[in-house]
Amino acid sequence: MKQNKIVNFQYYEKFFIIALFSVYFFVASQIFVDYGFYIDEKFHRANGFYWLNYLSNFFGFTDLSQISEIKLKEIEGFTLPNIGNWNLYGVIFDVPAAYFEIILKINNPIDYYQMRHFLVFIFFFISSIFFYQILKNRFNNILVSVVGLTLFILTPRLFGDSFWNNKDIIFLSFYTISLFFYFKFIDNPSTKIIILLALFSAIGTTIRFAGIFLPITLIFFFIIDKISKRNEINFKTIIFYFFYFFIFLYFFWPNVWADPQGALFSSLNLQMSWKGNINFLGKYYFSGNLPYYYLFFWIVISTPLIHLFFFTFGFYSYAKRLLLRFLTIEQNSIHNDLWRSRNESKDFLVFINLIFFMSVLSFLNINLYNSWRLGYFLYIFIIYFASFGIYLLIIKFKKNILQLSLIFLTLIFFLTYRIILYHPYQSLYFNALVPTYIKNNVDVDYTGLSSFHFLKELIKNEKSNKPIKIAANSWYPLWRMIDLLSEKEKSKIIILANDQKTQATYLYSNRIYDIDKRYYKKYDIPSNFKKIKEFKIDNTIIFDVYKRLD
Repeated sequence: MKQNKIVNFQYYEKFFIIALFSVYFFVASQIFVDYGFYIDEKFHRANGFYWLNYLSNFFGFTDLSQISEIKLKEIEGFTLPNIGNWNLYGVIFDVPAAYFEIILKINNPIDYYQMRHFLVFIFFFISSIFFYQILKNRFNNILVSVVGLTLFILTPRLFGDSFWNNKDIIFLSFYTISLFFYFKFIDNPSTKIIILLALFSAIGTTIRFAGIFLPITLIFFFIIDKISKRNEINFKTIIFYFFYFFIFLYFFWPNVWADPQGALFSSLNLQMSWKGNINFLGKYYFSGNLPYYYLFFWIVISTPLIHLFFFTFGFYSYAKRLLLRFLTIEQNSIHNDLWRSRNESKDFLVFINLIFFMSVLSFLNINLYNSWRLGYFLYIFIIYFASFGIYLLIIKFKKNILQLSLIFLTLIFFLTYRIILYHPYQSLYFNALVPTYIKNNVDVDYTGLSSFHFLKELIKNEKSNKPIKIAANSWYPLWRMIDLLSEKEKSKIIILANDQKTQATYLYSNRIYDIDKRYYKKYDIPSNFKKIKEFKIDNTIIFDVYKRLD
């Protein structure tokens, strides 16, 4: 009788999870067209056709090579970097996106960019399935796994970026999948699991060089394993993993085929090479010389309070336990070790990932770009420890599980409301306690997600029959959005450069500047222009519009 109850519970659990993911996918399929387009869309489309052409020539696919070469030549723009010199990004997203554009015969610009956006979501959607499996593997508790998954899906900046960010979200997705197979490796380092771990960790490394840390932690775990005399990992396993890791790394990174050593260093340099000024609390900092607390500060202001509360509780509880274990590790007892079970070793793996990357990104002057999107993959570890905190609370209040579930449900409803409030600008989210002063004294719409919406609205509302002259009074190439407009819409506007802004009828500013406005006049508003719109969400200014008076 008990066996039947267990089977039924497992059935309903699977049914509930399938329903949850189905609803999530359905909602995403309806709203992905709402999102704006960012500054590097055209560049990455070019990157896709560049490498598709290269691979087609390499493998002798003549027709595909010719089509991709034609597509590549059609992509132009005087502010675009030379793809021949800046072709060091990974191919795992851009090449399939380029291939789908060809086989699906997508020729309308807005259609192929929206196709790319939906493809980004597909990657993130798949990673959310693996994240659920990570939580299920570690905690073996349906409530912890569902609430943790919900926090992952409804992390506002991840939710928003999952519909357009084809670098940071793709890296986060592959890191999540790699972490799942790392957990499976800890459970049972079979040949199949080792190969899959090598595959996904290698692909992740081709996207962001930070992916190399997972192979490094494998060596670290091997050393600890030998010191503690556990003998759970043998040397042959390590060699086997790295053999496949480097094979997959080579295979999925065509840039290293001709010059492996040079390409690796060039790729690492490219991913850290952006130079610019960043507005942080009203002051401008060089991107490679940010305050050490920059990353921590951004995490606190752009992460929901629900996440922060559970993470703080979970992380503190784990760190306290780890410290006590360390202080007693020299005692002669088989129970004194950094971890006492495979599940605890998984906690330790996530812990050292979080500590390592927080330290490196905070203290080594890594270029974090505006905001902290380069570190968005840290959300994997943040939400993991938030789930750990939830797990501890469920154990402590197991007699009041119904009340606790209602509290979780209420918090999730509040989080959902905040996400709807920011739609479709969840990528620019700040939590409810962040004061207006902070929101409007940091870089917000640094990728220009609002620019396309601005153009569409202006064209729709402007009654003049003459072409509308528009200039971007910020460090943003507004003209890159022209391709996304219809021919009729294009005929209605003329985009001017910033140094021609006095001739414009309208000025658009997403409030991102390459200089300190306090000392330079490049972005001063001419005296004959008046602000006619200040687009805000939750008291956060997304963009300004000015109109010439004469």
